[in-house]
Amino acid sequence: MPLVDVVDQTYVAVGPERLRARLCDEVALAAVLGPGLAVRCFEDRGRRGKRWRLSGALDGTAEVWLEELAEGTVVHVFVQADPSRSPRSARARRRVEERYHQALSRWVTSVRDELDGSRPVGAAPVPRAGRAAPAPASGTGPERDSVAARSERAGGLDDQPDDE
Repeated sequence: MPLVDVVDQTYVAVGPERLRARLCDEVALAAVLGPGLAVRCFEDRGRRGKRWRLSGALDGTAEVWLEELAEGTVVHVFVQADPSRSPRSARARRRVEERYHQALSRWVTSVRDELDGSRPVGAAPVPRAGRAAPAPASGTGPERDSVAARSERAGGLDDQPDDE
């Protein structure tokens, strides 16, 4: 198993075409993963993302898979690689993987915040060109999804202990 084995996913209420422009760029990926890294695409999957070969500071593969959903995209990020200089201690090895995982997660989160940050929490995503916004079902949505509302639909809170 490679020393750096990152699997991460994030939902973004934005279409894959906008995410691809930001997340499937070799220069951006190399900048996130750090200096001394060559990134070469070996599979361009169009709206579904890209796969790269990494060499230099890391030797392995990386992938951004854009899984389109009705109201957005799940961004899957995978990196499986070994550093050119492997750390000796188990603690140092854990820190290496953690560093790459955190860097990739911060990158995707910053892109998500930039592209979707102005949308209020719980609001429907901005419809993509050529698609109508989905109509909310009657009596659903964030205002109905409280603990009390879910409990009401399930038949009450009788099985819950009292907090008093």
